[in-house]
Amino acid sequence: MKKILTLTLALIFSFTMIGSSLATETIKIGFNIPLTGEIPKVGESSKFSAEMLKADINGQGGLQVGDKKYKLEFVYEDNESKAESAVAVAQKLIDRNKVLAIIGPNSSKQAVPAGEICDLNETVMVSPWSTNPDTTLVQCII
Repeated sequence: MKKILTLTLALIFSFTMIGSSLATETIKIGFNIPLTGEIPKVGESSKFSAEMLKADINGQGGLQVGDKKYKLEFVYEDNESKAESAVAVAQKLIDRNKVLAIIGPNSSKQAVPAGEICDLNETVMVSPWSTNPDTTLVQCII
């Protein structure tokens, strides 16, 4: 799981314009995960793995981006294994928490609608195991 999270962070920085979000010397990533509902163990293990990764990276001085290191900050929000909650969580992570990117939701039934919110807000979202092709459907915003 730590390897998946490390790879996910690398992808996020490959596809995201890193600018004013890094002015604080902290990179804030949101997690839209099921801490309650049908699959709480998935959310718990996601959070546990992310915390191990964050401790490793921050313990080494932070994540190297160019010639600078940035500490990681993770924000965890419970989507209750529900589509409507996943949408609300995505919006909250973007609007209130000002995250650079979002990891999750995991399940397709939450990832597809949450992805629409992320598309509208031009925020990177990575779903670790959603299998619905609509999860990766590219939306054009004009």
